[in-house]
Amino acid sequence: MSFILIIGTDEDPHVMSVCSFLLKNKSDFLILNPYKGSSYSITYKYNPLKIEIESKGLIIDSKDITAVWWRLKPNLNDSPKNLDQFEQQKFLNREWHMCLDPLRYFLKDRFWINQRESDLLSRNKPYQLNLAKDIGFNIPEGIISNNYKKIIETIEPFDRFIYKPLSYYIVLPNQVLYSSLMSPVEVTQKRKNIEQAPCIFQQYIEKDFELRVTIVGKAVFAVKIHSQKNKKTEFDWRIDQLHIEYELFKIPKIIENKLFKLHEAFGLFFGAYDFIVDVNGGFHFLEVNPAGQWLWIEDKLNLNISYHIASALMSNEKINEVGTNS
Repeated sequence: MSFILIIGTDEDPHVMSVCSFLLKNKSDFLILNPYKGSSYSITYKYNPLKIEIESKGLIIDSKDITAVWWRLKPNLNDSPKNLDQFEQQKFLNREWHMCLDPLRYFLKDRFWINQRESDLLSRNKPYQLNLAKDIGFNIPEGIISNNYKKIIETIEPFDRFIYKPLSYYIVLPNQVLYSSLMSPVEVTQKRKNIEQAPCIFQQYIEKDFELRVTIVGKAVFAVKIHSQKNKKTEFDWRIDQLHIEYELFKIPKIIENKLFKLHEAFGLFFGAYDFIVDVNGGFHFLEVNPAGQWLWIEDKLNLNISYHIASALMSNEKINEVGTNS
């Protein structure tokens, strides 16, 4: 018997969307949710090594796992109520990761979305920007630093500039730190905060529109985001992403070729890429999210991203089909 292992939660609609195709095709899968450890478990035994995973009473041997989809997002459903709960939650998360992380080695010959090393490295913004630049993409002028003087020197020639965090900052489900427009005065006022940790400052690029390109293997799903038609989304379309106009977009071949080259350099199977297209038609790479969301654009534009992910997990290999929005 063979199983697809999904490390994530059945409360994630993206997971459920992919699983609906797995069920239709009668593929066996197991969801392992480390945030609800009492219903799930992983067991290592030695002499010889044996790894067992249990999910709601179903027990499988790691030898029967043919593919792994790591779709573990931050746990926003169980907010700690005090410091003790916060520290306990951090401890439990560390313990789970200490047990789950070695699967990258014990199951290294299986198909992964994505390989953990590639996933973790490609999340790093300084690495992303450098690699994209090396491949030949335009990237916004700017600086990554917590050195106040160097930041001021860099942003001084910019008419406008954007602040971005290097990672995510989520206090509650509805309190997220997004990209924001700043002035030199604000940078000075917030100097003490800025000097606490590095962050990104980039020249603001006048946008015609933005682009979300989701790649699954060799399938490309390019979506034009009319972010400039909505005042709320002028600087970061994620603030009000459900109320923006979207449409399918045909990427110029030269950009698509560069993008596949970048995707391969990252070592990713799945990636959600964000671009700005400026008023002169120039493409500017912003970032890649190796576990980006897609369900809302899939629903709005009748795409089949979930199907392609499910197909890859079932076939345990990269999809050979090459197609745009297909």
